[in-house]
Amino acid sequence: MTLSDVLTIAIALMVTYTMMSLLASTLQEQLSAVLSKRQKGLEAAIRGLIAPEGGEDGRLREIAEQLYGHALVSGASPKGKPSYVPARNFTLALLTLISEGSQAESIVGLREAVGKLPEGKLRQALGTLVESAGTDLDAFRTSVDGWYNQAMDRLNGQYTRHTQVWLLGIGFLLAASLNVDTFTIVDTLMKSPQLRAEYEVKAQAWVKEGQPKPGEAPISRILSDMAPLPIGWQKCAAPVPPAPPAGAGAAASGSTAPTHCVSWERLGRGDLRLSDALTVFGWIFTAVAISFGAPFWFQLLNQLVNMRAAGPKPDVKDDKTGT
Repeated sequence: MTLSDVLTIAIALMVTYTMMSLLASTLQEQLSAVLSKRQKGLEAAIRGLIAPEGGEDGRLREIAEQLYGHALVSGASPKGKPSYVPARNFTLALLTLISEGSQAESIVGLREAVGKLPEGKLRQALGTLVESAGTDLDAFRTSVDGWYNQAMDRLNGQYTRHTQVWLLGIGFLLAASLNVDTFTIVDTLMKSPQLRAEYEVKAQAWVKEGQPKPGEAPISRILSDMAPLPIGWQKCAAPVPPAPPAGAGAAASGSTAPTHCVSWERLGRGDLRLSDALTVFGWIFTAVAISFGAPFWFQLLNQLVNMRAAGPKPDVKDDKTGT
């Protein structure tokens, strides 16, 4: 096993993890859409800016309700549940509401409107921003844009962390259901120069096409590209009973051994069963890799392919003679 072979195995793993991550991300995005995770998170964030924790003051709760229902905020979504709101839309809607529309174009009027807000974080934040803007209305609006964008950055950070947890769970379910065991894959790649060469070609094709986004790469293609790997399940056959010893009676020769077809046998390692701990660890390893996301693995894949292109090509030997 040369350094070139190790690099080719790493490339094959990157391809596998990229494809599995794309599959997991596609499922995660679909699940998120069904549960309206982005929409609910954005609504909670907007309401939290105006009336944190529901707000003790009825005026703040009223502003929060009107703001989320404003045409500039929810009007772009057919169902009134947007997953994204531009900062300037938020700013214009908020300033119009707190000034009741009549003084939204006047920095003096807005300063007075902010001063009339109930005590709380909204008044504190807008008061600081309007004072720092002086007499410049555009500067005040830009500051409110920035305040909103900071809240969206925090929301995106929370969503990213939640997504990684979801990917870990979905990744494990995929690894177990498809039997994508990293250790078995590595073991097979080490013994098969032809499989390594095949996946090097696949890696070059993926890199040439550019980084795919969840949902862009058809699931059928992902599963097709993974088909040569030692993944999947098959029912295990009933064990063959041992031959009866010489001189044994008819009863012994007619006995049958119990079957074990309720369990499953892994492709590639027919002598191991589902209870084998190494299999579960292989799934866990795959799931953790999936949780890093397709962009992470595609970037590594791109770097390894470029590195591989600069080095010597490995000799492809027959699987029976390869090491």
